[in-house]
Amino acid sequence: MDSEPRTAFEPETREVDAATRAAGSWVNQLGRTLKTCRLYDGNNPTVIRFREDLAASLTRVLDEHGSLTLEFTSDDVKVGDHSLYQARSRDDNLAFAFHRDGVRHLTFSPGIEPSELDRVIDGILQVTGQNVGQDDLVTLLWEAHLPHVEIDYVPSDGDIGGGAAEEGEGNGGIPWPSSSEDAAETTSEIAVENGDATPEGGGSGTRSDDWTTGELTVEIEAGFAELDAMAPWECERFQKEFEAEHQVSATTTALAILRATLAVTDVNAEDRAELALFAPRLLRLAVGRGAWLEAREAIGLLRSMDDEAVLNTLVQDLLQSVSVSTSVEHLDHQESQSVLDFIDFARSLGDAAVDLLNAALGESQQRRNRRLLAEALADLCRDNPERLAPWLTDRRWYVVRNIVHILGWIGGDAIVGMLRTALKHPEPRVRFEVVAALAQVEIAKARPVLLQLLDRADTRMFCAVLHQLSAGRDAAASRVIMRHLLDPAFEERPTEEKRAIYSAVSAVAGDEAIPELEAELIKGSWFSRGQELHRQAIARVIARIGTPTARMALQRGVLSKRGPVRKACEDALVGMPSS
Repeated sequence: MDSEPRTAFEPETREVDAATRAAGSWVNQLGRTLKTCRLYDGNNPTVIRFREDLAASLTRVLDEHGSLTLEFTSDDVKVGDHSLYQARSRDDNLAFAFHRDGVRHLTFSPGIEPSELDRVIDGILQVTGQNVGQDDLVTLLWEAHLPHVEIDYVPSDGDIGGGAAEEGEGNGGIPWPSSSEDAAETTSEIAVENGDATPEGGGSGTRSDDWTTGELTVEIEAGFAELDAMAPWECERFQKEFEAEHQVSATTTALAILRATLAVTDVNAEDRAELALFAPRLLRLAVGRGAWLEAREAIGLLRSMDDEAVLNTLVQDLLQSVSVSTSVEHLDHQESQSVLDFIDFARSLGDAAVDLLNAALGESQQRRNRRLLAEALADLCRDNPERLAPWLTDRRWYVVRNIVHILGWIGGDAIVGMLRTALKHPEPRVRFEVVAALAQVEIAKARPVLLQLLDRADTRMFCAVLHQLSAGRDAAASRVIMRHLLDPAFEERPTEEKRAIYSAVSAVAGDEAIPELEAELIKGSWFSRGQELHRQAIARVIARIGTPTARMALQRGVLSKRGPVRKACEDALVGMPSS
């Protein structure tokens, strides 16, 4: 079907009579019906419905406006001077089949039966389908004996015979030769009228290099008309194919030739040695252009030549800072698919892929690219995270942070030692990334590392570490955190740190911390007001510990003679879950 409605006709004036409008609508409906018939089988309900609607529409047009005469040119269907179906392309040229077979006018008369229109459609489909028979459209319509369809056509060579033309009006207006003698006589008369003399030898005409002079050139004219109609689209097709062919780079072509050469069975060792000298140049050209598919192909060719020395030299060249900078410059201006192609190229280098991807990760300015490169590194080093250890000593802090982030993705106990190394980095952002990575390590392995960070951590780091330590109860962690809680300078800490300490103690401490917490609860003089918020927080910490020992401590506090202590313990017991 057409993707957009076709303009039925393009008149030079806006005043177009109703008959022409109706004809244009019906011709467009004919075009859609033919397309539907080509798409589906003849018994398909859609095809049947389209044919019935087309016949009904033609009947209405003929009843309202009388006979309908369509004129066919090489690329248009017309009524009078009005264009009804201008060809858009070679495949959308309704008029061409008629014009090619000599049909110039086709007239439908009132009273036409649907079966007659079906035979017209069948004839058009036969001469425009893939299995074209020997008969042309004129012959098919003439043999169908259609009383309400009249054809005006240009006669071919075999149709010239005047005797039957005048007598054969009963054949639907289609002249047909009655005998070969009449045809020969008529041909002679035409030649005399045109001033052509019969040669003395008694022959019917002279010959040129291509055809007999005096014969009509209908087929040749139709051929030229077809060429004229096809020329614009064929030229466009040729131009596209030409451009597509020249878009293939010289490197791709050279790689294809090189691979084809190596596939030849009679290539000897000397030939392979010569080709091995040429392949590295192709690899450098591909990398210099950012053509990663070509670069991977070049690596494959080098491996097939079994020249490891040349390959190792090339890998070292690729890891040089200048080469990496050139590669990353291409990557940062390419789409995601090209970055994935680069990763595949790096994988083809073997163990050197980790170094190349890390170098590119450190140079890239595109966040999207950095994530793709980091994910590839995590996948490559999942079974051997120690491969990333050398990059933890890089002088660029953001490179170290990237490595720590990748180690966090890998996870497992194997990364703990490398994270300890990263904790010594002077950059706080690196140490904070270590805390995040330790979340992927078993808490028993991660806890000693986290506890080392508490003493020299800023507020953000301090709170993050306590959050990680709160994963489970541990007496050693409880003692360290309680030391911060009982510190005389506790009240001078920022509010965020105090809240983090309260929460951590309630998560990691057990009965061993109850005596110290109870002492902290009742600490202070009778008239001390500044301790009330701290006292209430301590009572809630005891309640969250939730052991029987903790409940007993709160119950003792309820019996206290000091109102603030008694009130804090009563509120904590209300929120404490029943044992």
